[in-house]
Amino acid sequence: MKLTAAALWLTAGSTRRDLSGSDYLQRVDPGRAPVSAPSGMIGAGELTESTVEGRRVWRWEPRDHEAGRELVYFPGGGFVNPLVTAHWLIIRRLQEQTKAAITIAQYPLIPEHTIHDARRFVDAVYDDVAARATTRQLFVAGDSAGGNVAATLALRIRDGGRRMPDGLVLLAPWVEVSMANPGAWSRQRRDPSLRCAGLRAAAVAWAAGASLDDPQLSPLRDSGAGLPPTLLFQGGRDVFHDDVVALAEKWRSAGTRVRLVVAEDGFHVYPGAFWTREARDAYSVVREFAADPAAVTR
Repeated sequence: MKLTAAALWLTAGSTRRDLSGSDYLQRVDPGRAPVSAPSGMIGAGELTESTVEGRRVWRWEPRDHEAGRELVYFPGGGFVNPLVTAHWLIIRRLQEQTKAAITIAQYPLIPEHTIHDARRFVDAVYDDVAARATTRQLFVAGDSAGGNVAATLALRIRDGGRRMPDGLVLLAPWVEVSMANPGAWSRQRRDPSLRCAGLRAAAVAWAAGASLDDPQLSPLRDSGAGLPPTLLFQGGRDVFHDDVVALAEKWRSAGTRVRLVVAEDGFHVYPGAFWTREARDAYSVVREFAADPAAVTR
């Protein structure tokens, strides 16, 4: 993991520069678009594309998936950037461990859209999967900003009395979007990719005038009561580290079953570095969680 982190310092320089200023969104490519799934995934099963609320949704049903087991995945990207190859590789490994059919939802992004557009889409995608007659076990997962989308969806499901997912799998979720924690700013010295100023600028645009302390923007602000078993993966180098640790403690204190797995030398969304021991260990925990979410988070 240390060698991979060192390599990331060399390769992620442009990301650090982009996120270092509050003018981050002014440099966003208006032509950006989600990348297609790798050919190996297409060959491993049926990959179909549909639309929900006028937006693209993918459904991947590998030949070895267990009928009735579903997972909805929301990719990260700072609320700005769409699905990239690294997301597809994470999705593939989550599927290998859960044996679920995967629905991948690319929610609307800033600066063209806001949380209000995204919320309608996210709810519609989830409700469609939850309503399937064959769905017997349902997970919601996401990384980074997608982890925020997954967590805030769970809050709305709880508050609305809808079918709760059987578990949440959150990889380095962005749980406090104001970036007000001094620990996040000091941890920038160790984080090879993220910078707080640009992240906060993205959050302000995403919020569209709403308070960044609203739990629907910053799930750390919610008590965490009444939520399903939650599995969290967090890297020690990541600027999100302190907030994710705080969320785990808060939600656990509220009675929610939570397991937090921390890789001390891990960077942002470290399970994406699937060749490392720490990532392999993470996916092993995912396999156990899919088999029995309550036992893994006990």
